[in-house]
Amino acid sequence: MYDASATDSEMRGLQSVQVGPETKEYNLLRADEEYRNGNEAHSIYYQVRALFQCADMRLITEAQELENQTPNTMEILNAASAREKGDYKNNTFLCNILKHQKKFEQQKKAKTKDIPIDPLDFLEDCHDPLGGFTRIASVCEQLPPQWCVLQLCKSFNTATTYSTFYDIAVAKGDIYVALLRHCRTPELGPTCLHFDGDALGAIFKEYGTLVERFRGVVTVNPLAITQEAKATYWRKLHAFGDDLKKLINELSSVFSPYCCMFLGKRYPSAAVEQQTRIVFKRVDEFCAEHKWSNHQRILLSQAALHANRLPRAEMKQLSSELSSNQNCNPNPNETEASLVYELLKNCANEWQQLELENSMAVKRFPLILVVDERLDHMHWEQLAPMQECTRIKSLHNLWRLYKCHKQQIQHGYYTVDIQRGMSLINPDGDLANSGRRLRGFLEYWLPQWQHMFETLPTEQTMTEQAFKADCFVYAGHGSTLQYVSSRVIYRNRIRGVVFLFGCDSTRVMSTGLYSALYGAQDYYHGALCPTVVGTLMPALDGNMDNVSANLLSRWIAPSNQQVMPWTQIDRAAWVSQGTVKAQKDLNRTGEQLQDYQMGSLCSILASIQLGQVEPKIYNCCVYVCRGLPAWNLAVQKLPFPNP
Repeated sequence: MYDASATDSEMRGLQSVQVGPETKEYNLLRADEEYRNGNEAHSIYYQVRALFQCADMRLITEAQELENQTPNTMEILNAASAREKGDYKNNTFLCNILKHQKKFEQQKKAKTKDIPIDPLDFLEDCHDPLGGFTRIASVCEQLPPQWCVLQLCKSFNTATTYSTFYDIAVAKGDIYVALLRHCRTPELGPTCLHFDGDALGAIFKEYGTLVERFRGVVTVNPLAITQEAKATYWRKLHAFGDDLKKLINELSSVFSPYCCMFLGKRYPSAAVEQQTRIVFKRVDEFCAEHKWSNHQRILLSQAALHANRLPRAEMKQLSSELSSNQNCNPNPNETEASLVYELLKNCANEWQQLELENSMAVKRFPLILVVDERLDHMHWEQLAPMQECTRIKSLHNLWRLYKCHKQQIQHGYYTVDIQRGMSLINPDGDLANSGRRLRGFLEYWLPQWQHMFETLPTEQTMTEQAFKADCFVYAGHGSTLQYVSSRVIYRNRIRGVVFLFGCDSTRVMSTGLYSALYGAQDYYHGALCPTVVGTLMPALDGNMDNVSANLLSRWIAPSNQQVMPWTQIDRAAWVSQGTVKAQKDLNRTGEQLQDYQMGSLCSILASIQLGQVEPKIYNCCVYVCRGLPAWNLAVQKLPFPNP
């Protein structure tokens, strides 16, 4: 046995980059121990610490530290010898160096100062678990009141401390779901759910080989394409789709009946707010009468708020589980379970009626998913595919993005007005069909943008054009990291929304044997990019092009309102030739089809997750939003009164 307090003291002040993977594993171990001992708040503190990678802090602050170490003109002259000072006056080359340095310093002074941001690690000076939990609760309370923040964390496994990513991904483990900000915040603090069982182990194993299996199915020899080979290809692809559906259903079953925790707060209206008060009053009266804990009260509140989304079987199961006294007797109190079931049924009927009368009641604010790198490859959006959702790698990163972009966040959305954009399409020139399709779309929908087709970009192009645009769209292999290094990205400030339409474009991958996992989105977020849209795994090019065109056309205003909505075009002609023309007997313009475009980017992604654009599961479940939930004011104003 080890002395926890002594170990805490030894590790205090050390960063992950100094002691390696033990830091994360130690925090996960402490999270497990505290949860088993009934210290839920302490466990949440260690979970949040485990998800923060101190390497992020080193890379993010590196550019500023280098700039701070650069001497100014006065310091250079003061440190120079008498002979060197003479050279600075008489030597043309050295004189030019001083002139350039002075000019740079003047330009730097003239620049508008960035908004100061709090230190990235808001727990750096907080080593007491209870104090840390209080700090976490305080940070979450300062986030937009419209958000719900859910954190997913995989538990400690001593066998995989020094394993490769594949071994860690497929290894058995439990999952903690921490409700850091929920429907009863700030009245009630964060709480936590714990999921275990053999089913999770089987799911981890299946997910561990998912990408390789898909690549094996879709990779074909172009020189050996026969009718028999085509039939085999489609048979294997359909079988993979069935297996993926089954895998996602199994994941949902593990979290049943708590999938309602993956739903966000409802859009406000007088009727919704009144009904919410009624529902929470019933919950509070029931919990007070039956002496339920705050943990049970939060879960029941969340279930009651979304009761009409709960199937009756899940409603019964949830009633039974919530009525169990977890501290003493795991068996449910049948009387309490029956009363909870009736309460949820009544709430479901009332919400259903209200949604029929008020369309705003159906909509929900975005859910922010803080996802452990070891769980990031899984399809969490599919647990509630109708829900607007975005991912982030840690609460620390979410806090940093929020503090930086706070002035542009209204009613829980990062608001933008997309006017000036840039696209980089098929830079390697080896995706002829995809390049032709997207060129046809972009020249039709956004001819005023700056486009680069079949042209390799330089790092200067990326930093001076792509990173400074309101919106940057990439479509090609990978994620753009082959054209611009991660360090260059970190040393820039990216204020626009970024779309990365490439295979595995935002999939997290290992950069070393024991290193943290990183995806392109982590580097972009390090450069303060607010929102990145990308993929979790490979996808078929034709289907990805269709999703890309649909997503961009619904979220970005066209150059001319007389263009056809993308749903009106002849898809066969576009897919085969890249030609944009109307379907037969369909000639409505965007001006005539007012409800085609939407301001909420996450809402459009939710429709993609539901299979409304591409019905096959392997074509719809791979697209995710990372960072802040964005709203484009150029296509739709926020449907809420000004605060």
